[in-house]
Amino acid sequence: MTTLLERAASSGPAPTIVGELAARFGGGVHALQPTADGIPTLWSDVEHFRALLRYAKHDAKPRFRMLLDLTAIDERLRTHRDGQPAADFTVVYHLMSFEANADLRIKVPLQGETPSIPTITDLWLNANWYEREVWDLFGIEFAGHPNLRRILLPPTWVGHPLRKDHPARRTEMG
Repeated sequence: MTTLLERAASSGPAPTIVGELAARFGGGVHALQPTADGIPTLWSDVEHFRALLRYAKHDAKPRFRMLLDLTAIDERLRTHRDGQPAADFTVVYHLMSFEANADLRIKVPLQGETPSIPTITDLWLNANWYEREVWDLFGIEFAGHPNLRRILLPPTWVGHPLRKDHPARRTEMG
């Protein structure tokens, strides 16, 4: 089995950032996911993802200064992981480098019914509304967020509608 660093080196010039991050963060970056869109997509553990994002923004060559998107996936019913880390939920950070006209995706697996991950609002101000949206729709808590409250749904809404177990996702009404 090849290592993440070996796969990055053999993938050509586009994912040089992958090799740089794998070399710097070692076990904190533990999978390179092939994607249909060709965007380098790395899996990072919760303990290292903030340092990885900070490095990608300020020190990487090229620097990924823009948080283009932040979303989540409810993975609880997924059966085919194709070598991806086990996760009940996945938080996805999509970064962009203006210097290189390049994208980078970082995925962080979370476990449990009440998942939590540290906020990145101190790294990117626009993460504020993205994190509120993910909390509103998936119920993922962003620890340390300055104003984690509903942003799309009314304050009286019960639950988080993009979770697989939410009643609104039922296909048959009884």
